[in-house]
Amino acid sequence: MLVIKNLLIFCNRRLDFWAPTIHLPVNNLLSGRLRTPSALPTTALARFPMKTSRLFISLVALFSAFPTARAAQYDQRVTSLATRGQVGTGNNVMITGFIVTDGAPKRILIRAVGQRLSQAPFGLTGVLTNPILRVFNNSGQLVLENDNWNSSDNNQAALAAATASAGAFSFGNSANNDSALIATLAPGTYTASVSGVGNTSGIGLLEVYDLTGSARLLNISTRALVSPGNGILIAGVNIAPGGGSRRLMVRVAGPSLNGLGFTGFLSDPVFSILNSSGRIVAGAGNDNWDSDGAANTAALSAAFAQNGAFPFAPGARDSAVLVDLPPGGYTIQASGVGGTGGVALIEVYDLTSEVLSTVSVAASVVSVDSRGTTPAVFTLNRVGNLASAINVAYTIGGTAQSGVDYAPVSGVASFAAGASTATVTLTPRVNSGNLNNRTATLTLIANRTYGVAAAESASVSFFYNSGALYVSNLRTPSTVMGSTANGTGTILLAPDEKSAYINVSFSNLSSPQVLGYLYIDGNYLLKLPQGQVSNAFWDFAPTLGYSSSDLVAALKAGRITITIDSASNPTGELAGSFVRNTGSSVFNSPPPPPAVDLARITAQDASRFLAQATFGPKNDEIYALTVKGYTAWLNEQMALPASLHLAAANTDFALNNAGGAGGNANAMPPVLNTRIGGVHRQNAWWKLAVNAPDQLRQRVAFALSQILVTSDTNSTINAWQDGHAQYYDLLVRGAFGNFRQLLENVTLSPNMGIYLSSLRNAKATFNNQGVQLTQADENYAREVMQLFTIGRNELQPDGTLKLDVNGQPIPTYTQDMIVQTAKVFTGWGFFQSVATPNFRGTGPGSESYLNPMVLFPTFHDDTAKTIVTGKVLPANQGGIKDLKDTLDTLFNHPNTPPFISRQLIQRLVTSNPSPGYVYRVASAFANNGAGVRGDLGAVVRAILTDYEARSPAFLNSVGFGKSKEPLLRATALLRAFNGASDGGRYLGAYSNPEGSGLAQAALRAPTVFNFFEPEYVHPGVLAAAGLFAPEFQIFTDTTAITIPNYLYNMLYATRNATNVGLTLTDLLPLARSPQQLVDYANLVLAGGTMARSDTELIVSALTRMPASTSDLERVRSALYLVVTSPEGSIQK
Repeated sequence: MLVIKNLLIFCNRRLDFWAPTIHLPVNNLLSGRLRTPSALPTTALARFPMKTSRLFISLVALFSAFPTARAAQYDQRVTSLATRGQVGTGNNVMITGFIVTDGAPKRILIRAVGQRLSQAPFGLTGVLTNPILRVFNNSGQLVLENDNWNSSDNNQAALAAATASAGAFSFGNSANNDSALIATLAPGTYTASVSGVGNTSGIGLLEVYDLTGSARLLNISTRALVSPGNGILIAGVNIAPGGGSRRLMVRVAGPSLNGLGFTGFLSDPVFSILNSSGRIVAGAGNDNWDSDGAANTAALSAAFAQNGAFPFAPGARDSAVLVDLPPGGYTIQASGVGGTGGVALIEVYDLTSEVLSTVSVAASVVSVDSRGTTPAVFTLNRVGNLASAINVAYTIGGTAQSGVDYAPVSGVASFAAGASTATVTLTPRVNSGNLNNRTATLTLIANRTYGVAAAESASVSFFYNSGALYVSNLRTPSTVMGSTANGTGTILLAPDEKSAYINVSFSNLSSPQVLGYLYIDGNYLLKLPQGQVSNAFWDFAPTLGYSSSDLVAALKAGRITITIDSASNPTGELAGSFVRNTGSSVFNSPPPPPAVDLARITAQDASRFLAQATFGPKNDEIYALTVKGYTAWLNEQMALPASLHLAAANTDFALNNAGGAGGNANAMPPVLNTRIGGVHRQNAWWKLAVNAPDQLRQRVAFALSQILVTSDTNSTINAWQDGHAQYYDLLVRGAFGNFRQLLENVTLSPNMGIYLSSLRNAKATFNNQGVQLTQADENYAREVMQLFTIGRNELQPDGTLKLDVNGQPIPTYTQDMIVQTAKVFTGWGFFQSVATPNFRGTGPGSESYLNPMVLFPTFHDDTAKTIVTGKVLPANQGGIKDLKDTLDTLFNHPNTPPFISRQLIQRLVTSNPSPGYVYRVASAFANNGAGVRGDLGAVVRAILTDYEARSPAFLNSVGFGKSKEPLLRATALLRAFNGASDGGRYLGAYSNPEGSGLAQAALRAPTVFNFFEPEYVHPGVLAAAGLFAPEFQIFTDTTAITIPNYLYNMLYATRNATNVGLTLTDLLPLARSPQQLVDYANLVLAGGTMARSDTELIVSALTRMPASTSDLERVRSALYLVVTSPEGSIQK
């Protein structure tokens, strides 16, 4: 195996061996494109593809190896890279580019050494006496900087520990001027530069050490000034023991660099290879590559071509040699003949072919009871060469202790010859002293006999209490006004179901807490300890006629509730129901789902798809989709221009301004209305939901409006409906855009500013004595986290809860973070086109309600702020930068992809997506396949084409699907049968659907939590089954009657100039063929999911109708029976 080392750094670490195609951007490196830190070598600039699975490394003057993909880790992993050379000024400073590949962030140590080189044991002269070290990201932005390693901004103890663990020499004297940094870097491309303070120059050493992380430091490239005279380029090569000799090709390029557009090259390089004793290896050096005879020249030329190296011209004075070297340490020393100077490129190719298997690990039994006998299991998989038996070494870390929490294991997993899997089992041991959950992480150790894949570690959990977790999101009841209180309660039910631990946290009560209670079926059950509740024990003692088993059953059925009473709200300022949740302290990626055939589409498949992706299927669109296919339909829909609601509302207003705003009927003479009212906005919504060609965009915008909620129940919004329609258009435009931009647009919308009081939110004020008089409003700060981005508790990538060592949810933010974040949203006021805008003022007409809010810096809080994740916003960076940093932090939070993805799945497909479904969609949110985060178009595509959305296997699953929202039941009827009025308007019950029995209207939710919450559980059998049922939150004894009545009135309405009626003429020929009629209705209104026995009941009822019954009545009766059936009410 081959390891590259600098002469000055002899460590026992290894270099990655890569199998994919490898590229070297030599012409970019040498043409001067690295003159600025932003011009990093990247695979996008690659040249010279390697055609075999051999290693390519270039060293010293330029040192790089560029793979196009992440590959297996063998025992040759690079953990330190170093270059010694002359550090000049201007364009001749030393520059090193390195890449951290995909995986966990990498902890690295970077050092710029000059002054230390003049001391023993090195004793070099002409050193760089005061180097300064800078690190830039791939955008050229400075991310790290150090001048003098012992400066106050460096953790010297950590540096000393890292230096020792890496095997690097010590800086020694604390007054030393050399520089060093420890940093944890995310995967990406970086540049490190070394220059001299005060524009000085001299010999310097740039070192990069890989300290931790599963991502690997894949490559490094260095450009440095090589002086004439006695200048020598030095590189170290180590061939690891135990693997036999290696066939190497070593090249030193000088004149041939001219063909790559580079000047100042070394005109006549010569090199020798020395062994660890300092003796020149016979035959392992060269001056002029084609000077050793025609056969050798031909062999070299063939090796150049076979390994993707750029050619040397005949007669060129470049040097090259093919050599077999046994294990050991070697030095390559290159210089210029006659003491000449210039830039040279040393390259080393490993030509030794080798085929190894690659091993990965996954947790196959992830969580076990620490008191049980079921073991946790790791499964190791290998691919590639399976012919030989191998032993794979591993370590186990984590909070679980070997011999205490689980039986000791050997540290070696054995694969038999031909075997592709092996297992490691951890059998729990009862640890009476441990009351916490503990984790064990198995990490594979690379070896020369096998490689380690990207999945090099996995974790399992030993749960002290692995019972069921029930969570309550505490909300203010509708009867409580003006409170911003919020909180979370949990009940952790023991595995034997004989006891539980209760935890409750809350904040922002409007007055001191009086009591906290648990209730059962509305009756007092258990008094809670005062204040925040931590692990209160509940033994389910019989009470109120309920046995212990009754109490447990009530908890499972969602009949246990909690109330927190305060002095000003003695009947409850906070309340909530307990809902079964799943979670874990460690995460293991769910396996991929089975393949699903997206090419063959039946009519039933198409109807189900259109029910999820539009406001209701139409018969002709169903059959068109079976031919067009999902992909073409999605591409077509996403390419359509947006149908906008403000324009449609203005068009409706032009037809009739009644119900508008801005006028005064009581004035003399009366003043006509000048802008739209609620009737016009609602008409626009119905018209576009039913008729707009961009159905997918409209349906996604409606889903987003139920997450990013505003409502015209707010009187100001109700009075300025054009601003409300503009807000909906913001969602329409952003339906397939980037969530980060959408989040900013929502944040700066005056409509949102009005609804959640961030408009005219001013910084705190104080009197002359320093007593605070006012404070920033916290409303938007709380909801942008709680509802719009990350949620209240930390999530795993699959949307399940991330639990702490006690099995409890981990809050994503604190009340103090809300207070701090509220300061970010200060200083934003109405847009005003007047010459001197006023923070408290508005512009003429509707402009302030139609344009984004603007910053009034005087009213912005410029103090430092600590927001979610602990990110600190520096003081005095301004309101715009504060806003950007905050939204960036929320957008990039690991919770945001699963939090938003799960809710969109709920709105479009199913109330209870599996963790695997959420994980797959959240993965598309995190990366659309092109490295873009937050691409909502990719998210929607992932939702609608996922295995769970498209596989017919889920049709019979009781946990799949969702109750159809009342609005969607109505739009489905209108779309299926071309519902409209002769005048084109949707008036009457459509203007006020929530007040006319439908219980729902667009952009008119009663609270910021929408008409229903994503984690609502209907008490009873659904709760007992652990199923969420959001839409059932508005399903009551009353709406169970009023919604069918609303649908009945739609079916029986007579179409005229103002009334909306359905067009049923196409169905009249089927009136006397009841089975065909019911089958048609089943397809368009129930997705074809009605069982034959159910359709036969309807056919029987139609058949028994008197012969005198009109065809129209038969059709209406059939449609009513189908649309109100269970299958017509539930979307599958």
